[in-house]
Amino acid sequence: MKLLGQVYVLLFCCVCIPFTNGSTEALEAMFERMTSDTLEFASYLETLLTEEAKCDAIQVCSEENYDSCASEFPLLECPGDNVSYAIHVDECGSGKKGGCGGFFDFTASKVSLAPSIWTALGSEEDHVKDTVCWTLAAEQEMIRIFDSAKDYWDAYSVSPPVFYFGADNGVFRQYPATAEKSCNEQSSSSYDPRVRPWYVAASSGPKDIILVLDVSGSMDIEQRIDKLKLAASRVISTLGIGDYFAVVTFSNDATQLGTEDLLLSRATDDNKKAMLRYIDALKPDGGTIYYSGFEKAFDIFKKSNSVEVSTSCRQAILFVTDGEMGDPEQALYDKIDQERNQYTLNDKKAPVIFTYSFGDSAPETVPQNLACHYDGVWSRISDEENLADSMGGYYKYFSYGLGDQRNNDFVAWVSPYLYANGGSLGTTASAPVYDRSSEHPILVGVVGFDFTLAAMERALGKEGRESRDIIIEDIVERSIAKCPIFNLTDCQMESLRMYGTDPNGFPAATCDDTTCPSGIPSLESVSCTTEDLSSVSLWDNVNVRNYSFEERACCNVGESRVAGTVTLSEVREQVCVEEGSRSHLALIVYLGSAGGFALLIAIIAGIVVSKRKRNTASTIQEKASGGGVPTGNSKYDSNGFVPYGMNITAQHQDLFPGVAASPSAPKLPAPIPFSGKY
Repeated sequence: MKLLGQVYVLLFCCVCIPFTNGSTEALEAMFERMTSDTLEFASYLETLLTEEAKCDAIQVCSEENYDSCASEFPLLECPGDNVSYAIHVDECGSGKKGGCGGFFDFTASKVSLAPSIWTALGSEEDHVKDTVCWTLAAEQEMIRIFDSAKDYWDAYSVSPPVFYFGADNGVFRQYPATAEKSCNEQSSSSYDPRVRPWYVAASSGPKDIILVLDVSGSMDIEQRIDKLKLAASRVISTLGIGDYFAVVTFSNDATQLGTEDLLLSRATDDNKKAMLRYIDALKPDGGTIYYSGFEKAFDIFKKSNSVEVSTSCRQAILFVTDGEMGDPEQALYDKIDQERNQYTLNDKKAPVIFTYSFGDSAPETVPQNLACHYDGVWSRISDEENLADSMGGYYKYFSYGLGDQRNNDFVAWVSPYLYANGGSLGTTASAPVYDRSSEHPILVGVVGFDFTLAAMERALGKEGRESRDIIIEDIVERSIAKCPIFNLTDCQMESLRMYGTDPNGFPAATCDDTTCPSGIPSLESVSCTTEDLSSVSLWDNVNVRNYSFEERACCNVGESRVAGTVTLSEVREQVCVEEGSRSHLALIVYLGSAGGFALLIAIIAGIVVSKRKRNTASTIQEKASGGGVPTGNSKYDSNGFVPYGMNITAQHQDLFPGVAASPSAPKLPAPIPFSGKY
């Protein structure tokens, strides 16, 4: 292995570099460009979702795809700082001329499969092959979009954005192709696009969420409390800067976690990080009084609505219990009826109620009645099943409603974060993709485009605190700018109940199948019925499945490589890694100092809190003494994230944790296999 012991002197004091041609108008034009590119690609993908198009794609799909962990890409280039996002690949080097950088392939896209759908290479299930094949048909369009954007982005001394599509079944395709970091010994990726904020934000829109969690004594059985913590943490981690949330726990009485001010909190990184720690400290004890949990949740919504600490969009309650209610059933229905009537009087939509009967002995009647009576969805999860997967699917309700044609211009934005494949800060714009061939549009996935903060600063005409303040303010505003139009028919609700948590159908969750005269429609996209997917072999090659990340990714700046021309021993001789390359120089380069990093966090926090009255959401306070919030020996990592297990695999550690993770953000520590306890 070639080690370059080069020392780079970083002289980045608090210097602002003016760009004389920049302006706020140029920045707004750039945001419009980002929006239009995102919507254009989403619209193009929708044209591929016909049976004829899918059949055509299958015919030319065999051995034409590149697995992100196992395949050698056809034509690798090491552009270094000629490509903005390739300057700093931590495991490789600085990207400077004469130094080390990261490989990119601009002739192909890469594919990764979420852990829940991964099988041994060559034995993929038909629905996985179907998605890989029809998205392959978009590869030439991805190359065209990238190439046609070069002149525009060259004007700001950055390259066109990395962009990608995450499918609803866990298939992920990205262009340009780059080496995957999160590969295990079987050469499978731990990345699941469906649990990332950019995906959930685009597929659900701004929303207010309250989790109402049973922490009664019976939650100590079968490690249910640990599984509940994992599930609740997954829901919170997927929320974006445009969302508000709260967590209520109940047993004999109810408590709002983190604060008792009866206000929602904006889903900032700090608020989510603090809440994860509160969740980690939960202990099961006491009885099961449903009424107290719902009363507290409606009190929070009521006060938050009155002082405009809310998205003013759709609201939802996610209610989880494992025990029979210890209070009168009718009193609970009367309470919810009373609260919903107030929404009606104020000409607002009442919160939708998702209920989860968790555990082999969990009650079903009341949770199902709550969902049926109050326009919600009920799920039953045994002790052996994955509560986190079931709760994490709540966004499908919002995505179904978002499919209305009147929401065709909807784009979601996430807070700035540090890209993993480079030293740049940036944001992601994302938009949903629907199969519109059926009567009711069906979500098939989300597209995302990564845009660098450097380009936005250059469009504005200056770099430094003032420019970052303006840019982040614009991103925050765009994340909350529009409530999607949301109208679901009774038949669509039955479809969600039937197939929302089980693609094979869950008839027990339905409420009134007479609302669908022709039968309850599936949530599956149209498929090709004339081609045999069993004969399709997806991967062009699996040449690098035993290579380390450095062996697959790191290179000498200016180097190029054609697939199949270099042996593993030659790769190991040539791989280029600079000494000290893992030291997060990218953050130092961009921000100049640790103080600069703190400054950026302060800017975001200030904008979120002070932009307007409704942005003064309750902040979850961590006491200076640490009271109530575990500060040591936590089951969470140093960034406040759960070490995901089972099918929930954490890929990325955000610069702003939990808010803006994307395929271009740094990864978390390797996932810890779930063994019934942390």
